[in-house]
Amino acid sequence: MRVISVVVLTASIAFPWHAWAQMGSSMLRGSSRMVERTISRNLDKVFRPKLVVRQGSTGPVTAMSLSLDERYLVSAVGDFSVRLWDLGVGREAARLTGHQGIVTTMAVSPDGRRLLTGSQDKSLRLWNLQQAEILNVESGFAQPLSAAIFLDQDHWVGADESGMIMVSGQKMSAHGPGPVRLAALDGGHFVSAGADGMVRLWDAKATTLAQQNLGAAVTALTGNGTMVVAGLADGRVVRLDSSLGQVTELGQKHSGALTALAIGRDGALFSGGQDGHILTWQDQGAVGLGRHDGAISHVSVGKDGEFAISASQDGTTRLWSIATKKPLVTLLSTTDGWAVVDPKGRYDGNQDGLDGIDWQGEDAAVGIESFAETHFEAALLPRALHQDALADTKSIPDGVRYPAKIRFVSPTTSGDAENPRIQVEVEASDDGGSGVAELRLYRNGRQVATRSVDIRRETNDDGSPRVVGRFELDLRAGRNVLSATAINDDRMESPAQTLVLTAEPPPPPGPPKIHLMTVGINAYANKDLSLFYARPDAQSIGGFFTQSGRTADPLGSTVVIEDNQATKDNILAALNQLRSMPPQDMVVVYMAGHGVSIGDDWYFVPHELRNADNDDALKAQGLSSSELKRAIESMSADRTLLLLDTCHSGTAVSPLKDYRGMKSLRLLARSVGTHILAATDRDQYAIELAKLKHGIFTYALLEGLQGKADSAPADGSVSAAEIIRYVEEKVPMLAAKYTEYAQYPTGYSRGKDFAVSVAPGK
Repeated sequence: MRVISVVVLTASIAFPWHAWAQMGSSMLRGSSRMVERTISRNLDKVFRPKLVVRQGSTGPVTAMSLSLDERYLVSAVGDFSVRLWDLGVGREAARLTGHQGIVTTMAVSPDGRRLLTGSQDKSLRLWNLQQAEILNVESGFAQPLSAAIFLDQDHWVGADESGMIMVSGQKMSAHGPGPVRLAALDGGHFVSAGADGMVRLWDAKATTLAQQNLGAAVTALTGNGTMVVAGLADGRVVRLDSSLGQVTELGQKHSGALTALAIGRDGALFSGGQDGHILTWQDQGAVGLGRHDGAISHVSVGKDGEFAISASQDGTTRLWSIATKKPLVTLLSTTDGWAVVDPKGRYDGNQDGLDGIDWQGEDAAVGIESFAETHFEAALLPRALHQDALADTKSIPDGVRYPAKIRFVSPTTSGDAENPRIQVEVEASDDGGSGVAELRLYRNGRQVATRSVDIRRETNDDGSPRVVGRFELDLRAGRNVLSATAINDDRMESPAQTLVLTAEPPPPPGPPKIHLMTVGINAYANKDLSLFYARPDAQSIGGFFTQSGRTADPLGSTVVIEDNQATKDNILAALNQLRSMPPQDMVVVYMAGHGVSIGDDWYFVPHELRNADNDDALKAQGLSSSELKRAIESMSADRTLLLLDTCHSGTAVSPLKDYRGMKSLRLLARSVGTHILAATDRDQYAIELAKLKHGIFTYALLEGLQGKADSAPADGSVSAAEIIRYVEEKVPMLAAKYTEYAQYPTGYSRGKDFAVSVAPGK
């Protein structure tokens, strides 16, 4: 007799199949408390949520610095790490670790290549910013660091809370006990200020040139070639000329101490305080720019005067439009990732970061990714900075309708012992007038094909719509996790309801196998599109799976498509052949060639397409992400991995254009339930690297498959999720080492993780 155990969230029951008729479906009517609380609401009622980091919070942003060319933003967070943001492509590019205490100060060198970080651990560290490597540690400070600046490319000044400053290794007592603030001026000069109220002007040899007593502890300091500005503990702002001879008190507009200052274009002054307010100081006085929920730790201003950046103890970094005095985006760093969110709730981020972020109201909460279809925007950060037009959408903070309520009704059986199948009935009801547009059921993370669904649209007693779906599917050997979600009329996805079935079906006809498809195009019909390493890269991936002996399962079948054979029809035909692979098997698809974005859609350029820069030709002849989605969702195999090593067909990459196609690939992975790793952001010169004899993406991918991606706790196997994380971290480092191009692959996983290869020695 087949025995099945059923788990609804945390409850587990085991009994034979025939008991279902007697016990009915009452055992399956449990659902999460969060969703249950949304049952009795009036139609058209909305909730107005706030963005909350549910898991992975790193605490306050304690320091920040902006490179002179405004390409990189560096911030320090509460887990003692330093995060490097690439503003050009709009993502967190690297994290620097090593400090054993809160990082309290930082500075980027004038050429943007090095970084100083000072910490409560009493050390000052010098980093190679491009390689994310430590160059030197200066530990000769008596107290926690309070300030650090560069005088030029090679010389720096550090200060601590004892009143001491250190100029490129030379220590001296500069102020009385308490934190010292520093600001670099022109010509190698700098100023220091302390809790003793003194402001001192120094030359590059650490000779005192002038001083001024302000009569109160200085808590913030900035300067340029013409002025020095000090913020005091009592909230006052004082301006001095560059020789410290003339002192002008600007006023007291903050409640509490000044904590951050910056000078912008035309001498405009920006301040941040303990009160969380950010002010811009003009001739007519101080005007509010914005506010955080915690004290401001740093303020910077763009050199063109269009935007300001603030970091706060509330854990966020925010970019503001100076002209409109409105926020542009909020940056969030988490323990595992990053996110960018604009005032309407549009967002970008990596999966590990987004998985821990919710929109939370008083009686309901939904994950940020529940709004993927309507609010995910690739390259949101640079698009906001460049005022690139974004599709209009509803503002989530202003109120959204509740998601549909969803529950499992009951599973039943069909078929016979030789061909067992299960029928699962799922019910979704409208809540608050949001409607029910679509039902989705996932088995072990993979969406159940819509051809297996019988949909009925009904009406509840209160007149609200209800959708009931009956899904028929095979039961996999062992543990089967079924997750059901509903999409409402606003294209918002409900929190998932989960049902776990564990069964012992007849053994499969043989062990699970891997089915591999590789596409590599060096020689295009248009010779101007030709590449050097696309075909060799595809051959190397094929060689790993066929010759290394390190695959998690034995190889079942292989399809190799190269150069003039890589037509759209041939690629689709090969994908169609993979539909019939058994459910227990794995499908790996690797494609190397050109890829192009049109708006939010992405296209692989097949051999025959001659004009990849013509949108009409691309739409007619290119292999679209929609076609890939249809091919992958029709596959029976539960385990699928799509690897895309594609470069742009032109000579340069614009994050405002070429990154946007990631939206369609991301939604493909999310809706189908598959694993995708894509290098769709590079140009043909950056991807082709003779020193590595591979494209950078595939070089890192092969390293990961060979065992380097087996991360802690290392278990001897490399999973799909581990490969994605490894390549996402490794490629930017390789690009910085070997090229002058920034390269950031993007991965997304939805569904059960699975081993792809075996690490050495296992």
